[in-house]
Parts: sequence; structure tokens; C-alpha cells
Amino acid sequence: MKLVIAKDTDKYFGSQLRELDFPLEILAIDPEDSSNPSWDFIPECDAFFLSYQFLFAIRDNHELFEPLLNLTKRMKFIQTGYAGMDDPFCQAMLNESDAIIANASSIHAIPISHYVFSQMLRWNKRIDQHIELQQEKNWSPMGGDGELTNKTLLILGYGGIGKEVAKLGKAFGMNVIGIRRNPEVCEFADQVVTMDSLEEFLPLTDFLVLALPNAKDTDNVINKSVLEKLNNSAMLINVGRGNAVNEQDLANALDKDELAAAALDTTKVEPLDSSSDLWKAKNCFISAHDSAHSLLGLPRAFQLFMENVQNFKENKPITNLYR
Repeated sequence: MKLVIAKDTDKYFGSQLRELDFPLEILAIDPEDSSNPSWDFIPECDAFFLSYQFLFAIRDNHELFEPLLNLTKRMKFIQTGYAGMDDPFCQAMLNESDAIIANASSIHAIPISHYVFSQMLRWNKRIDQHIELQQEKNWSPMGGDGELTNKTLLILGYGGIGKEVAKLGKAFGMNVIGIRRNPEVCEFADQVVTMDSLEEFLPLTDFLVLALPNAKDTDNVINKSVLEKLNNSAMLINVGRGNAVNEQDLANALDKDELAAAALDTTKVEPLDSSSDLWKAKNCFISAHDSAHSLLGLPRAFQLFMENVQNFKENKPITNLYR
């Protein structure tokens, strides 16, 4: 089998590939330089590990877009190192490459779930206020609730990320409700229901976590009507896609104290425009879509690639098959 991977990936993980029990030819290329070695001369290959390094390279140098797209057209199987497939390059690849494609859905669920709980605890334990008091050299004990026990956690989008959030929620003694298209029994949730039950649980919710994909039926599902039904002490955290939230409605709700706080790791347009009211909305924390970052992300994605290389060779089902 002929495999294409990034040079850095080969440096750190290539030895694991070479331990597989069938012959391999590994072509290691530089994601930032399409002439090193020349991507144009790479023949048709069996598999390509499309890691984040390639997308970062395209972002920094758009001239690499077409050479990389042409490279994907000569692949039989492509494993991405990320879950989302809605960026311009992946959309072009889906349209123009005939390769079997798998994503890395859920490999980032652990760091994303940790982000969710860091935001919950940051708000619940009044961390920002403590920092301000320290800067003022002001020794003033803070009141407040202080723990997550018995709080209601409503997770909208109960897939891999949602389940990892639920797992932590149960560890903290929370009441966990998951919402998904097709309800299922899950050991980490007290209930899993459909979207039809959303309004029933909104008034009871302390933390509303969004882990929704970018799709037409998720556009603006969080809007003025939904926010009005949440109790005003609730916090909203979005780690899915920005299309799910009507951003002006959210900013208004925060500024009117109709919602206590929000943490957004994703917005409709990224980067968020400087004119957006979210930047200055009350108790709104914004991060640059980096909740998935983890030093363990690439090893997890590469392990999935190795498993799927074997699956592809042996004509077995591909894990996380996208199309």
C-alpha cells in the first residue's frame, strides 16, 4: 500500500505505521511546500492522512489550495484529522475527489468537554470576580452557589461530544438531559429526548450546552423565543457550530439579564466581526474555536487513520465513514 502523510507526522508516528503486518510505501510531504517533495509527481495512492497541518498551511498560503485538492483526487481513501467538513477545502474535496472519506468525529470530544466544564466552573465559582479582586489587592470572600451538584445540564446535540459532556456531568452529580433526533438509552444521561421536548426542559435548565452540526435544520435554533423560556440564571455554552445561535438575540438577552452568561467557542462568521455586539455583551466569554485543541489530538487521529488503513486494505467497514 502507498500512503501519504505529513513529514512531521511521519517523524513522530511513522514507526507505528511500519509495524503494520503488510508492506507499506510511505510518502512523507511538507504541508507548507508543494514542491517538497513535488506533490504533482505523487502517483495514485491508497490512503492519505489529511491532518490539520494541511488545512493550516492552506489558511496561511492559499496558493497551496489547488495543489492539495489535485493531490486528493489521486487518493483512494482519505482520513481527515478533524470532525467538521464544512470548510471551503473539504467542500471542494467532497465535490471533486472520488476517494472514500472518513472524518475524525468525536476524537476531540474529551478536550471539548473539558472546555465546557472549565466554563461552567469559571462562572459558578466566580473566577473572574476573584481575579478582579486580586488585581485590586482586595480580600473579599465571594458568595454564590459554589457547586454543580443537582444542577440541570441540557445538552442539545447528543452525539460523541454531547455524551462526553454528559459523562462529566454525572461525575459532578448533575441532572443530565440529552436531546437528539433519535433518542437512545445512555448511561450518562438521565433522559434522552427529541427536539420536540426542548421547551419542556428550558425553564429547568441551569446550563444549556450546544454541540450541534452545521445544518439547515439547526440554523438559529437558539433565538429570542428559546432564550426567553430559559430561566435568567442559566448559562449557554456553544461548542458546536455558530449557525445554531441568533447572535443578536443572544447579546440582547445577556444585556437585559434575561440570561446570566454565555461561553462561545464558535460563531456564525469566524473570526467574529469587530462590530458584533457579542464582544461587549454582559458576561459573554468568546474563544477562537479552539476548545478542541489538545496535544493528544493528533495521536488520536493518527490511531484512527491506522485502524482505517487496515479496514480499507481488508475491505472492512470504515470507522467514521463520511461518504
